[in-house]
Amino acid sequence: MNNVQITKKLKLIWLLLLLVAVVAIQPQHTTSAVQHYHRPTLLIHGLAASSATYDHFVARAERTDRGQYALTARITPKNKVHLLGHWDPNDPHPLIKVVFIDNMASWQRNAMWLNHLLHVLKNKYNIRSFDAVAHSRGNLDLLMAYGQQHLLELKRAVLVSVPANGALGRGDELGANRILKDGQPKLERPAYHDLVQLRPTFPPGVHVLNIMGNDGNGTHSDGRVTNVSSRSLKPALGMRLASYHNLVVHGRFATHHTIIRRNAKVQRAAMNFLWH
Repeated sequence: MNNVQITKKLKLIWLLLLLVAVVAIQPQHTTSAVQHYHRPTLLIHGLAASSATYDHFVARAERTDRGQYALTARITPKNKVHLLGHWDPNDPHPLIKVVFIDNMASWQRNAMWLNHLLHVLKNKYNIRSFDAVAHSRGNLDLLMAYGQQHLLELKRAVLVSVPANGALGRGDELGANRILKDGQPKLERPAYHDLVQLRPTFPPGVHVLNIMGNDGNGTHSDGRVTNVSSRSLKPALGMRLASYHNLVVHGRFATHHTIIRRNAKVQRAAMNFLWH
C-alpha cells in the first residue's frame, strides 16, 4: 500500500469517527423518555371518621375508569406518615386516602399533619400539584393547611358539607344565621374567623366546587351543617379563588353522613369537576 492509499484510508477513518460523534450528541427522542405528569387527588375525611368515608367514591371511580386507588396515607399523632399501597406515576387519576389516626384532633393540628404529608409526597414521589375532595371538618383541615404553607399547588377542590361558619352542636344553631344582602354572614363563628385570617396567605388560583346537602326536613341543612354555614365559604375566601360553584343536593342521601359515602349524584359531580 503506497502513501496515497494510506492517506485516503486515514481520511475515511476520520470521517467515520466524525460521523459517529455527531450522531452521538444528537438529542434522543423516544416515547419512553416523555412522561406526562398525573395529578393525584387527596381524599380527606372528617371529624371522627376514617378511610371508609371514601370506599364507595373510590369504587365508583375505578368501576367507571375515572380514577385509580393508589395509596392510603396514615398520619400518626406523632406526625409520622405511613404509606400503604403502590404509587404508579402512569396512573392518570391516582387517588390517595388521607387518614388521621387521631380523628378527633383540632383543625389546626390536622393542618400541620396534612402539610407534613404533602412534604412527604413531594420528596418521595416528586408530586408537584394535587386535587382534593374533603368532607365536613376535613375541609377546614385542607383550607387551613393550604393557606399556611404552599408545598404543593392545589388546583381543584371539591368541598362537601364544609362547616365554614360552624356546625350544629358546635357553635351553630338552626335558623340563627343567614347570608345578608351584602353577601356576608350575619354571625361569624370561630371557623369563619380562621378562614378570613387566611386571606393574605391563601394562594389564588384554586377552583372550588362547594357541595352541600338539604335533607328536606325544613332546616336547610344536612342535619349537621347548615347551608348558610357552607355558603359562608364564599365571603370568607371567595375573592382568592379562581372559580367557585355551589351545588345543593336533596333527598335520601343528602344527610351529613351519607352525602359523600352514598350519594351517586355527588360522586359524579365531584369526578366531573375534577376530571373534566
